[in-house]
Amino acid sequence: MTSTPSQTSTNSAGLLSAGTALPLWQNNCLMRPKPWLQVAGALALLVYAFFGIALDSLPEKAALLANLFGLAMLAFYGGPVHGVSLRKSTIVWLAVAAIGVAFISWVASWILHPQWAESSFKVHRLTTWFAMIPVAAILGGRERNAHLLWAVALVGLLLSPWIAGGGFAEWQRGLSGERIDFNLLNAQHTAMLFGTAALGLLAFAPRLLTAPRCSWLCRGLWLLALATCIAAIITTQTRGVWAGFVVALAVLAIAAVVALRQRFKAQRKLIASSAIAACLCALALGYFTLGDIVNKRLAVEHETLQLVQQGDLDKVPYTSAGIRLHTWEVALQWIGERPLVGWGGNGRSLIFDHSTRLPEDIKQRFGHLHNSYLDLLVNFGLLGLALLAALVYWLVSRCLRYYRAGLLPGSSLVFCLSFATFFGVINLFESYLFYDSGRLVLAIVGGGLLTQLWAAKRAAASAPGEAPRP
Repeated sequence: MTSTPSQTSTNSAGLLSAGTALPLWQNNCLMRPKPWLQVAGALALLVYAFFGIALDSLPEKAALLANLFGLAMLAFYGGPVHGVSLRKSTIVWLAVAAIGVAFISWVASWILHPQWAESSFKVHRLTTWFAMIPVAAILGGRERNAHLLWAVALVGLLLSPWIAGGGFAEWQRGLSGERIDFNLLNAQHTAMLFGTAALGLLAFAPRLLTAPRCSWLCRGLWLLALATCIAAIITTQTRGVWAGFVVALAVLAIAAVVALRQRFKAQRKLIASSAIAACLCALALGYFTLGDIVNKRLAVEHETLQLVQQGDLDKVPYTSAGIRLHTWEVALQWIGERPLVGWGGNGRSLIFDHSTRLPEDIKQRFGHLHNSYLDLLVNFGLLGLALLAALVYWLVSRCLRYYRAGLLPGSSLVFCLSFATFFGVINLFESYLFYDSGRLVLAIVGGGLLTQLWAAKRAAASAPGEAPRP
């Protein structure tokens, strides 16, 4: 990757001037903020990533500081270099559009149903998706910084059973068939976090395990971390995450087969058969070790599935799946009344407050629809859904573009594709986009990818006549 003149002087300094505090952190190559701002932003970001949602106030305060420091970097130092201004990046304009969508929906709610409108304008429900922007600014276009951030988040997650949960005792209960969550909001959010971590471990496995400096101890730790994440996914007993993880595994498998076929063209049949055999062996091992937990969890909704197949929704019991089906049916009617702008930022709670079709105990117990897309449509209509689609499309398409140009590593592209698939599926069954857990993974995963995209764009702009280098 070709460095810009401003990057060259920064790169020559090597590590941060405060390297004793952050010896593994590389200088910002996207901009040249004050050293204290780099250190403060990095420290706040690492604290946020490590503790995630395991603690109550510390991660929230660290996230606020990281956002402030990152936005300050972007505002004061994100000007144009070789014609590329980070402040005018498309994703920044999408964040501005998020404010516009929230404002339009709020104004419409005052016009159409003022008695239910929120008293003040609130933007956090949409703009928090774009916390990846200040994260990317702090990471400074450095792939190593992104990997360090992800590693710190992984270690914090693996230690979360002892930070927030019941430690070994809770693990023992989970492996014996009890549903566990390590006190990370609830089991669904715990499963989502460990699912994201497992995908990261798998996406970067070829690069990590074949690195010259990777010892057998390193490989053993990788295997232990992966086994822990998969065990957590199963013992949290969250079927929506299971479905998303299986689909994401298919994406990873396709990416692996494509990469191997390109590298070893003469052994394509052997590679395909070996990949199938490896998958079958992994499935068999998982079934014999934790298959009973999966079978029991899937059998719980057998009656519900039968009634759905028969089309008799009125008789569906209010089980976990039944609650979703009944609330989704009501939500679709509300969406039909305000399809473009929704009911305002509090739209999903209005359904539970004023719907006459839901039982009182359900209305008292829940305030969201267990589906991010329906929540988004109820609150902000098709405008909100279009904003989300634009964000996903921009990230995925830019990852593909810069990978093809040789400016983005294949492991980062695979992580992007598998995570986007996983997150897209699981949000069909829970409103992760509107919870701290979803905002956490969007900020950390999205920020790590975005900072590499910004660096790739700067590199392409600085040497338009040179052949792209990997």
